[in-house]
Order: sequence, then C-alpha cells, then structure tokens
Amino acid sequence: MKRIIFLLTLGMAAATLATTPLFAQAPQAPDLTQRRVPMISQGAKVTQVIGLSQVTVTYHRPGVKGRQIWGGLLPYNEVWRLGANEPTLVTFSDPVTINGNKLSAGTYRLLAIPGQSEWTVIFNAETKNWGSIYDAKYDSLKIAVKPESNQHEEWLSFSFTDLTPSSAKLAIAWEKLKVGFTVEFNTLSKLESQVGDWRVLNQAARYAATEKVYTEQAMGWVDRSIALERNATNVRTKAELLAAQGKYTEAIALAEEAMKLARAQDPTANVTATEQLINEWKKK
Repeated sequence: MKRIIFLLTLGMAAATLATTPLFAQAPQAPDLTQRRVPMISQGAKVTQVIGLSQVTVTYHRPGVKGRQIWGGLLPYNEVWRLGANEPTLVTFSDPVTINGNKLSAGTYRLLAIPGQSEWTVIFNAETKNWGSIYDAKYDSLKIAVKPESNQHEEWLSFSFTDLTPSSAKLAIAWEKLKVGFTVEFNTLSKLESQVGDWRVLNQAARYAATEKVYTEQAMGWVDRSIALERNATNVRTKAELLAAQGKYTEAIALAEEAMKLARAQDPTANVTATEQLINEWKKK
C-alpha cells in the first residue's frame, strides 16, 4: 500500500513539473486577454505603417504613482526593460535603419540604459526570457539618444511622430522625460519591387505626385503604365506630373487627350476636374 501511494505521489509531481512553464520560457507575445487577474502594469500594443512597411511595439505600462523614477526607481546607468513584466518587443516587417544604423527585419527585445544626459537604447535578439533577464551577447544594435523634458506622462507610452512616406520617430515617454529615435525604411525599393500592371504603376506615380517624392521614378512608372494600356487615368496622371515640372503645354495636350479617352469609353463621363486643371494650367 505504501508503495502504491509513493508511486501515485511521484506521478502527480512529475505531471505538475510537465505542465508548469519554466521561468526562462515566458511566451514571446502573451495573450493578455486570457489572464485570470488584471496586471498592475497593463499591456499595450502600438502599430504604425510607414510607407509599405510596419512597426509594432508590444509592452506593459508602469505608472509613476508619485515615485521618483529617474535615479530612483530606475537607477542611472543600469539596464531597464523599457516597460514592465514580459519583454518589451519591437517588430520590423522589413530591413530598417535606426538613427542611420541598419538593422534586419524581425522582432527584438527593446531595452534602455537611462543616463542623466544620454540614454543607450538596445535592440536585443533574445526575446523569450522574462523581461528583466538580459544577455548582452544577443545585442544587435545599440544607439545613443538624448532625453528631453516633457509634460507629465503618468503611464509609460510609445508613440509615432514626424511621419514621412519612408520614416517616423518612435517616441518613449514616461514621467517628465521623452526619448526617441528615427525609424526609416527603403520605401522606394519596396515600391519598385511591387509595381506590375498598369493600375499599380499608375497608383505608384500618383502617390509620388501627391507626396512630392520619387519624382524621377514617377515619370518612369506612368510611362510604363501607359505602355501597358493607354487610358484616361494614366494619361491624366502623366499630365499632372508634367505640370508639376512646369511643362504646361505638354500637360494641357495630355489632359485634353485624357478627356477624349474618357468620353470614348463612356460618353457621360464626368471630366470636370480635368477641365479645371486645364484652365488653371492655361493661366500659368
């Protein structure tokens, strides 16, 4: 009987060990909605599309709660997980440039070493261990950033500012400090790799015209679009690109052609917007 009880006890212990996760194997991206008890530092996620690429930060938001944060709760010159609980993770969908430094696409643990006049921000390739566990041998990139004074931010936050077609600033704010760094993607390269039929080529050219970027490439894209299928849409796009270059005579001729093509396809087509452009260009 004693032998049976011993074996049952041993079996239960083994089952417990098998179903209890190891400390160093915390989930990389936990489903925070499945927790049984709310966390004091609640989870958050912020995503930003930059051009044709995407950045996502997953983190937990500690509060100030009247405490001295810098040089107090967080000592200067010591590694901090840039959040609470599980690792703060940042994911880049494509190869990226951080403050002028190249970094491969992927997910990284985001950490910082706060200093009084300068911070070090760390992108670390080890993402599975608990947030406070850090091994420098997995560092992929370190950058130096300057802290700035900021309005009081009770809960740690990540946000994206200064958006352009290919870059943005990722800002970290907590208490009365803010730090940030520039995230930049090669939008032009990705755009060129994806343009194909006349519609996509025309859309790429119109995007460039609207944002006033990639002007040289835009003319090539619209010419390729027209070569595949000449129609009212892409002919008008080329007219607008020519007008942006100050070539109004050529632009007017193409805009008039665009109206003829539109009416040939549909006699009731509304060409008022194109007529207005022509009238504006004739005044130049």
